[in-house]
This record gives sequence, structure tokens and C-alpha cells, in this order.
Amino acid sequence: MSRKLERKMLRLLAGGGPVALGAGSASFRRLARLTLLAEQFGYAYADLRQGGTSFTLYLVPDLRPRARELAAENWSRYPRAAEGGPLPATDLDTYALLRARMLSDLERRYRKEVLWLISVPLVLVALDFGGDFGDGWHSVLTIAAVAWAGAVVLLLPFHVWGRRTARKSAALLEAAGFTRVPDGNGRLRHVPPGDEERPGPGVAGGRR
Repeated sequence: MSRKLERKMLRLLAGGGPVALGAGSASFRRLARLTLLAEQFGYAYADLRQGGTSFTLYLVPDLRPRARELAAENWSRYPRAAEGGPLPATDLDTYALLRARMLSDLERRYRKEVLWLISVPLVLVALDFGGDFGDGWHSVLTIAAVAWAGAVVLLLPFHVWGRRTARKSAALLEAAGFTRVPDGNGRLRHVPPGDEERPGPGVAGGRR
């Protein structure tokens, strides 16, 4: 994992407030490692969003007593963590759950955005195709509609894969005791047991 991204995150965590970390095109495993490292310093996963090919990882302070104790212990034990010093060890035992949460948070919005972005150029290509082979507007629109419909059919596997992934993620999270609740924007999300009141990324926009 990029040490530079780790150090950047730790500098933000040192501010003590909610954090929005631009993680570029990091893999889910890298994002999970970042989250697990943040947990060592008193933070918890809040959300993951995607714009184009870049991810933004949202983290919020974990106010549970044990989390605060762990944070104080690690900041004391690793005082130069944000400047290139040693870091506490992390493991990926909870990787499957973190990945499921991230996929669940991304899936609906990401699938809609991708379908929209793909559909617009498909319409333009279909109209151009119809213009090349059609004779008159009626013919052009008919050929364009058929071409567009055929292209949309090719996107159905992506749609099916997205829904299947969402179902698997939801089943894994619910089996682990996660609850599906609406956030401040009405978006349904899975949160850990007893975590329904934790603030969402709406308050996690500040970079410190």
C-alpha cells in the first residue's frame, strides 16, 4: 500500500475531526487496509463514494471508550506515524465485511451513474448510425432506436451483476448483525450493531 497515502490519512486523523480522504483508484483491499489502520487511531469507516475513477473514503471519530483508549495508546506509542515513523500492525480478518460495506455503499449510485454515462453516448452513436443508413427522419429515428435498444441489451449483464453483488453483500452484512437504516439523505445503508446513531459522511467533509 502506498505509504504516502497512509501518511496523508494519518495527518488528517491527527486533527480529530471527520475526514474525507481522496484515495484515487485504490483497490478495495487497499481501502480496507486504510480503514483498518484508521481504526488503530480511533476512527471508523463512514462511507465510500466514487467520482469517475477516483474513490473518496469517509472516516469519523469512533467515540466508544475502547476505541478512544486504543487511539490514545497508539498515538503515544507511534508519535511519528504521520511523518514516516513506524505504524501499528493491521490484519485483514474483517476484510470481507469491509468490502461488503463498501460495495453496498457504492453499488446503487455507481450503477446508475455508469448506465447514465454510457446511455448518453449510445444515443448519439445510434442517431449517427441512423443518419448514415436511414432515408428521412422517420427511418433515421427507427434505425437509431433499434441500434440503441440493442446496445442497452448488451448492458444488461452489468446490471444483473450489480444486483447480484448487492444481494451477496447485504446477506453477508445482515448475517454479521448489520442493520439497514436510512442516513440523513434517505439513502439506505448497512451499519454495525449499536451504530445507528453514528454521524454519516454529511459531516465528514472537512480536510484538516
